Amino acid sequence: AFDDRIVYPVKDFDGNIISVCGRTCDPHYKEKRISKYIYFQQMGTVNTLYAYSDHAQSILESREIILFEGAKSCLKMSTWGYANTSAILTSHLSVNQLRFLIKLSSFHGVRIVFALDSDVNILKDKHILMLTSYASVEWVKNRDDLLDEKESPVDRGRDVWEKLYMLRQKLN
Repeated sequence: AFDDRIVYPVKDFDGNIISVCGRTCDPHYKEKRISKYIYFQQMGTVNTLYAYSDHAQSILESREIILFEGAKSCLKMSTWGYANTSAILTSHLSVNQLRFLIKLSSFHGVRIVFALDSDVNILKDKHILMLTSYASVEWVKNRDDLLDEKESPVDRGRDVWEKLYMLRQKLN
């Protein structure tokens, strides 16, 4: 089941492995009816942020967390030297992630920057909108149509990422 996939561990906030995920490398996965992601242990409601436990020190030192949809974006950012990233592992924020981010902001003054895929309008996510009442929240939006539909803000390279990041918009 994990053939031709990038495989990585999924850890809880304390660094304990709670699952293993595989993301297909097959560009024709839809036509072949192959799942894009598979988990060794089904996660149900996502109760963690991918890579948080590995990046916690950098997040706290920079007082900023950049949240992507998928682990691939975090991994790419790591190759560019960014260590204040995590992923929500879906296109919407779960209740447990919301609670964690409220605590992270309230107790540590961490600014939250959402950098979700270009097809996601975070203004339609009730948990993200709720978060703006408790934290400083910013959004890396696909300005100037620099991304194609469903692309992550890092998919077009570091220069495009940095331009999009510089043009981020505050939500509260």
